Amino acid sequence: MTRGEPMKPVDLYFLHHSGFMLELETMILVFDYYLDPLKRLEDRLEKTDKPVYFFVSHVHGDHFNRAIRKFEKRASGYFLHRDCHLALADESLLHEMDVGETVDEGPLSVHMYGSTDAGGSYMVEAEGLTIFHAGDLNWWHWAGEEDSENREARDWFFRELSCIKEKEVDIAMLPVDARQQAAREWGVKAYLSHFSAGLLIPMHAFGQRWAPSYEFRWLFPKQQMWIPKEDGDHAGREL
Repeated sequence: MTRGEPMKPVDLYFLHHSGFMLELETMILVFDYYLDPLKRLEDRLEKTDKPVYFFVSHVHGDHFNRAIRKFEKRASGYFLHRDCHLALADESLLHEMDVGETVDEGPLSVHMYGSTDAGGSYMVEAEGLTIFHAGDLNWWHWAGEEDSENREARDWFFRELSCIKEKEVDIAMLPVDARQQAAREWGVKAYLSHFSAGLLIPMHAFGQRWAPSYEFRWLFPKQQMWIPKEDGDHAGREL
């Protein structure tokens, strides 16, 4: 958002794992719908006629659920990495993307950046907001791996970061995976050292929810965050 513009309201819903629903003034954006135990999406669609856009970062089962096609009659577009396959009655709704591609669709501009696993990550511009969903783009350092493999993973991550042009985003959804133990925050700290995010939202927890470490809070004392605690959590923000 350009500095000086009026603040824009956003309703944030955590669905599950890396799945989020963002309700803007004129549209709803759904990222990496996998499970929605509390049926937040279905509930909102019963109460609003806003257009709905789906984004799928990659084919892994914890990010992609073909059940999203059941919303086709309400959907205005599906953006998927090309490794995902989704059968729709109206194929004009489907946008299969490769890393590096940009699709301008109605009120949206969607760019796909890379990943350090499968698929890609999404940079979405809508209603004057810039929203980044990282998918599985992360510094994947594993204590049990060979040092050479972890060095390759580190270098891969920083190569992908160097491709990102947007130095400021309004919302960044980034993995903070408990299975990485001491390395859990490395990716998010590296991202915030290179870019600024109006609001940070952690995802891909796989276990205990993230509580920012003392080091993180010391490095980024002014960073605004929303840390969902349970499936279905909701927060309203002005960005």
